[in-house]
Amino acid sequence: MAKIDLENIKERLKGIRIEDVDSEDSIRLIQDIKKEVSRILKDTKKQEFKLEEKMGRGILHHFKGSFNAEELFDKYPEHSKESIVKALKKLVRQKKLEHIGWNLYSTHIKDSGPIIRLSEEMQEIQRLLNDNGINFIITGLDILQEYMNLLPKRMLHLIYVVRGSGEFAKGLIEKRLKKICMLNPSKREVRNMLAHYIEDIIVIREVGESSIEYHKEGIAITEKAIIDLYFETTRKRIPFEESELAYILKNTLPRLKIDYKKLLRAASRRNISSEFLRILYALNIKLSNDILPYPKG
Repeated sequence: MAKIDLENIKERLKGIRIEDVDSEDSIRLIQDIKKEVSRILKDTKKQEFKLEEKMGRGILHHFKGSFNAEELFDKYPEHSKESIVKALKKLVRQKKLEHIGWNLYSTHIKDSGPIIRLSEEMQEIQRLLNDNGINFIITGLDILQEYMNLLPKRMLHLIYVVRGSGEFAKGLIEKRLKKICMLNPSKREVRNMLAHYIEDIIVIREVGESSIEYHKEGIAITEKAIIDLYFETTRKRIPFEESELAYILKNTLPRLKIDYKKLLRAASRRNISSEFLRILYALNIKLSNDILPYPKG
């Protein structure tokens, strides 16, 4: 609706007097108008949220180091200054940016802790598996989605369980929560499932008990999630873009408060520690002497 129409409606509503509203039909009509206004407000907030998310991803992608708000105004002339400032404030609240001075911001927030927000769906699964005594760990994209460049239309949820409990875990999730699960699938099997269903897919893998580590109440710490997603992607176990994986690594390893000792120990269990040493070197991350050399196993 054009802005002039909205202004006209606003003025006409302001001109209504309470004594003119003297019938049940008028009261019902006003209540209907209120419902429609509430719907429009809700839809508007959704659009604002999507715009802020899109703009936030663009800011993190195009700006590295320190920059000022004026640079953003020049970069995004199609957006109002107010909407850009709102996006900046949201990134600061999410600890993805640091406000370092008047109109100055920085992507260097190495002392910031990771942001982990499990969906309600995954929180349900966490409670279900915990309540049934299953030794598990939710890892991969569920832990790292805040650091992606492009959010997928459908999520691949990755859950590791102790070997021998996979069928039990799969049955619980399917029967109690009506979710699509796959047990120890290949990349081709996952891709075929994605081609036939529009829902998210839950991938359950059985692992040795020693692999259920570095987690809190079944939720992987960031270091563990990075290693697991890297292994699943580069070893062709799930259909996930390596370019998106690289973006996540660049958006986490140099910027978050990472425990590199835990990271490399988790990598060592996967026999990929040398690969991660090269990645850390390429990202100009210097390791202290107490981390290298590090014990295997």
